Amino acid sequence: MTNDLKLIAEARGGKLYEANSFVIPVLTGTSQEMGAQYGALMTDHMASASDILVEPGLKAGKITEDDVKKWANRAYTTCTTRMRAWYDGVAEGSGWALDKVVFLDQVMEYGIYQSKLHSFAGCTSILAWGNHSADGGMYIGRNMDWSETFCKFAQVLTVRIPTDGSYKFATMGWPGMYCAFTALNEHGVYLDLHDGTSMGGSVVYEDRPSILNTLGDLLSECASLDALVARLNGICHSTSMILSIGDENGGASMECSSMAGNRVRRPDGDCIAVVNTFLEKSWGLGTRETVSNSLRRHANMDHHLAKNKGKVKAEVVRKIMDMRLINEDGSFNEGGGATKPTNQDADLTNHQMVTDVKRRSVWLKIPVPDYYADWTHVDLKALWD
Repeated sequence: MTNDLKLIAEARGGKLYEANSFVIPVLTGTSQEMGAQYGALMTDHMASASDILVEPGLKAGKITEDDVKKWANRAYTTCTTRMRAWYDGVAEGSGWALDKVVFLDQVMEYGIYQSKLHSFAGCTSILAWGNHSADGGMYIGRNMDWSETFCKFAQVLTVRIPTDGSYKFATMGWPGMYCAFTALNEHGVYLDLHDGTSMGGSVVYEDRPSILNTLGDLLSECASLDALVARLNGICHSTSMILSIGDENGGASMECSSMAGNRVRRPDGDCIAVVNTFLEKSWGLGTRETVSNSLRRHANMDHHLAKNKGKVKAEVVRKIMDMRLINEDGSFNEGGGATKPTNQDADLTNHQMVTDVKRRSVWLKIPVPDYYADWTHVDLKALWD
């Protein structure tokens, strides 16, 4: 394990660090200034992502210039002033056309809309706090499972220090994609995103703002879990998803259907596991397995949470998240976990993040053999201060 941040570059007041192959831009200023710093520091990484996710489609005619303009315009004209300023800044700092900047950010929602990205992805989260943790604090483990394609460019932890009154937050994702895929803000409000299309419907609404943008705004403005739930209750999602949400005092899951609204799932005790199946009983839906083995993953993580009641801390969560779902010979790992270092069902685990919410610390890992990086500690509080 390495705890060292290596300074790679500086631009316009922003800094770019590397830690054990993870790329960490630390940005300070207004939204436009932070965007410009990101664009200047991350141009090469953004190009790597665009070359893999966008350019082949353009060359083959599967993505047209009209598609790029349409989806960029949709995101840019319906997002908050904060987000528009960010986009403007990235375009300025990178020298890219604005449409190119915005389309790369929206490539996931566009891909689901066009059925060019598979759904039913296998993300897994566990949250434990209060009586379930060793010291009463909130500990969270999260696997981001998606296509192996998303291992071919950098895994990025973006750290924002705004000066406009918005909250500081950090989000784990990929170059040029700014959604709060896995995120924590300075008040300890946590959010991570799971594909929910297998339960909530794969309809993407063109005439709604991109939820990918909205989630970042929520982290910028919500100082508690209750505030986050209230804000989510007021949103008609553009695409179906399942969110793990929490703060220092508790956690829950928000199950979001683009066609049927949102419902919060709260646990009976002080822990919860979140996968890609709607499990809130008030939907009136039967539990449904997915091609990514959601129910098996959920049962595994429930088992390990119960086994470690009163003992959960960051080290324990890392050990749980290290457990494989499927053995190398293709058999299920009985008593195992949720992690997929290789694609044996529908996807693999691109990266993992374990969060100690009280201490504002995270650990990052890439379990995929060809891109392997062991647990790497990042002290967000130190970076924010």
